[in-house]
Amino acid sequence: MKIGIIGLGRVFDHYVKNFLDTKFLNQNQLFICDSNIKLLHKYSEKLNCKPCEKIEELISEKPDFVIVASPSGLHFQHSKTCLENNINVLSEKPACMSIKEHFHLIELSQEMNLKCGVIFQNRFNSAMKALKQIVNENHLGKINICSMKLHWCRDQNYYSDDWHGKWVMDGGVINQQAIHHIDALQWINGPIKQVFSMESNLINTLEAEDTMMACIKYQNDSLGTIEATTAFRPKDYEASITISGDRGFVKVGGVAINEIIDYSIEDVDQEVISLIENSSEDFSTGYGNSHKKVIESFIDSLILDQKFSIDILDTLNTTKLVHALYRSSEKSMLVDVNNNESIRLGK
Repeated sequence: MKIGIIGLGRVFDHYVKNFLDTKFLNQNQLFICDSNIKLLHKYSEKLNCKPCEKIEELISEKPDFVIVASPSGLHFQHSKTCLENNINVLSEKPACMSIKEHFHLIELSQEMNLKCGVIFQNRFNSAMKALKQIVNENHLGKINICSMKLHWCRDQNYYSDDWHGKWVMDGGVINQQAIHHIDALQWINGPIKQVFSMESNLINTLEAEDTMMACIKYQNDSLGTIEATTAFRPKDYEASITISGDRGFVKVGGVAINEIIDYSIEDVDQEVISLIENSSEDFSTGYGNSHKKVIESFIDSLILDQKFSIDILDTLNTTKLVHALYRSSEKSMLVDVNNNESIRLGK
């Protein structure tokens, strides 16, 4: 498989440390692309792969698919360019900065008959897959509450480059870090119908927010809260989702929703107990261990010509939710998730 990667920043460094090993590189032909010549040559030598200074050079190699890992505000343009050149796309989050852009990628990928996926790797965590199964099999009964907490630490240096924390290129904690976890809320218990949010900069100096709190109402009439911050000190502490029904509850926690840390379910059978007790994984960072699983699944979807499980259409509600959270804070009022776009994000 010929694979292109655009962007050699923080997440690419995670790729190198976690799965771009000899076995992966022997099985696939890799092309990397970045305007930072120093990084480009560093990684091309380290991985023995071809460097491309411009996206046009990468496209000329005709990769089977391209992973878009550039700064957030460039994801849409890079994905669009690849799709227009008949190349499948797997994008890091967020897929784009506006709802209009998201619809454009849906329409373009369908028109070109290409796959366009989004890397929400937490859906592939064993603990999250177990929680999804528990909810789908109705072991918790009628869901009443589904909430998330993200207590992470980003110091001021994180926002010192030319894009992190900027409205046009990134957004704040909701669109940069917590988007993974609000996507998980949608996946487990969504879609979400209404939100009321408040935001602040508690410690860091950036255009967007370092902290947001929100109340949410799902279409199934359950309620929940979103509590997200990069102002937690002195280190990343928690990323958790708690879901409660009329037959029990489950809390998934750890640094990256990677462990089932508490549960109580009425009349639960041994099969479900075994599922819970064997689902936790050890993660060293908030990136987790599931990027490789997502990419392998995308490759399988290409080889077998099957639908990719986290495609651009499937993630539309997550983009809508991000915008509704920002729009609620902008208007200081309860808003519907549909038909509410932020006047700041991507602007």
